Amino acid sequence: MNPFVKGLCAVAVLVTLSGCASYQLGSSVPKELRSIAVPTFENASGHPFVEAAATQAVLTELRRDGTLRIADRESAALELEGRVTGCHLEPMRFDRNSPTLAVEYRLTLTADIKVYERATGKVVARLRNATGDDIFRTQLDLPSAERDALPRAAARLARTVVSETLMAW
Repeated sequence: MNPFVKGLCAVAVLVTLSGCASYQLGSSVPKELRSIAVPTFENASGHPFVEAAATQAVLTELRRDGTLRIADRESAALELEGRVTGCHLEPMRFDRNSPTLAVEYRLTLTADIKVYERATGKVVARLRNATGDDIFRTQLDLPSAERDALPRAAARLARTVVSETLMAW
């Protein structure tokens, strides 16, 4: 093989490997902090049941991700406190034949989150106004459509909460 081609290949390999120099396999969360308690969120939104949907979605997302193990308060290293601060329904699109009839809505959940070390009280992550939303269509039964959209909006909120929490390390 031509020495020039060998040199070029060597440089290409070095450049490629240098891009991986800071990559870390596994979690950056210290082993002693990999358990978390998630009490039921507080509901400051004025809408019933949103705290249960948000709490359940965060628990589901934590299980799906697998980085942190869910534990009871007494044995958990971390605790995630959540407060649902808003649940807003916004019309997005209206019927062409009846301009006052909305046919598409956006449901947005907003929450404040604090994750702290239980032993020291040190705040690990704080998210203010974290949001999750869902866009849905309806024409007749808005309450049922809104009830169906709530878990989807909560799941999007949970993905934000868990990913932002894990990025704190």
